[in-house]
Amino acid sequence: MSNRATIEPTEFKNVRGGDVTFGVRVYDDYASAYLNLWESIPDDDLDVLRQVLESDDENIKALLNFIQEEETGVYIGDVYYDFEQIKECFD
Repeated sequence: MSNRATIEPTEFKNVRGGDVTFGVRVYDDYASAYLNLWESIPDDDLDVLRQVLESDDENIKALLNFIQEEETGVYIGDVYYDFEQIKECFD
């Protein structure tokens, strides 16, 4: 069964107040969550992943655990990373 894990770097804008924050949307076929309290989004995708790994959100932790346990890859933005390319982030 396929489970496409995605980390989408995102700019969040409050359409009424105009406030802008940065973070990520994290989702797969079963759950989704977002982090929107970053000061900026790292340019390097692996730095984005490292920052997501610091999250305490239970849905995000579950998705990251799935990636690690199944040794599957993840989309970060539009780029797919095989587990071999990201496994160092989980150490």
